[in-house]
Amino acid sequence: MVSAGASAGSVAGQRSEAAAILHRIEVLDWRRTHMIAVERRSRARVRFLRSSIAGIDGAISSQQLALNEDQSALARLIVGDYKTSSTDTTAYVLSSSSFSDLIQRVDVLSRLNSSSSELIRRIGVAQHMLAVQRRQLSAGLGAVAAQLARQQTAQHALESAIASRRAVLAGIDAQIQSQLNAERSRRATLATQAGAAPPPESGGGQGGFSGEASWYGPGFAGHRTADGEIFDPNKLTAASPWLPFNTMLRVTDVATGRSVVVRINDRGPFGRGVLDLSAHAAQIIGLGGWAEIQATIL
Repeated sequence: MVSAGASAGSVAGQRSEAAAILHRIEVLDWRRTHMIAVERRSRARVRFLRSSIAGIDGAISSQQLALNEDQSALARLIVGDYKTSSTDTTAYVLSSSSFSDLIQRVDVLSRLNSSSSELIRRIGVAQHMLAVQRRQLSAGLGAVAAQLARQQTAQHALESAIASRRAVLAGIDAQIQSQLNAERSRRATLATQAGAAPPPESGGGQGGFSGEASWYGPGFAGHRTADGEIFDPNKLTAASPWLPFNTMLRVTDVATGRSVVVRINDRGPFGRGVLDLSAHAAQIIGLGGWAEIQATIL
């Protein structure tokens, strides 16, 4: 948090907006990750369906080749019988020498015809089943491809939304950084100037004063304070517009009654109040914003 006297309301609002945008980016990023996983599964399904269809096409071709070979073999048998024999099937049956021979010849022809017919029938059934399965797989492939296209469109929309929100977030960060830089510059300038007039003494005694105080912290962490040291929001320090550097103060929050001892190492607040406490010091006494304090110089 920056100094409450240095556009704290503006920066706080910007930080809240930035936090909301970050949360939205996290949600969109989770959805994008989920959709990438779904798309990966869909692509795997497409590869599987295409492989299955290719396998069925191969099986259909193989069955058709087998059928053609069987039909050719049957044709060669018939033609061969015709060329090597002057008798037809009827003559073959009637030329039997006995009734038992006749029965045997009829049985041979019956089994020959039945075997060829059954083989051709089985091949036809298999071809039909394969064709039905191929149509089903092709329909499934079309549905998965359409789903994949929808997923890609949705993913592109998510990418655009994330990029847009990141751009807004970058703008807010730039505004906050600009305000922080301006405040640091002002503190550095004031470090070389005489302090402001002290507030009225409290209680009519020496070494004490009262007034409003706030706190500052994360926005200035790691930067130099007005006395040249590195600011650490976790240390017990404070900024004063008039007290000499390294002055020790006991600060009491009037509302909570809690006290903390701090060391002056910075200048501030500006325009309002008598002290800016570090984040840790403010936490100890329960100070969350502007509050009335009583300070005693130690």
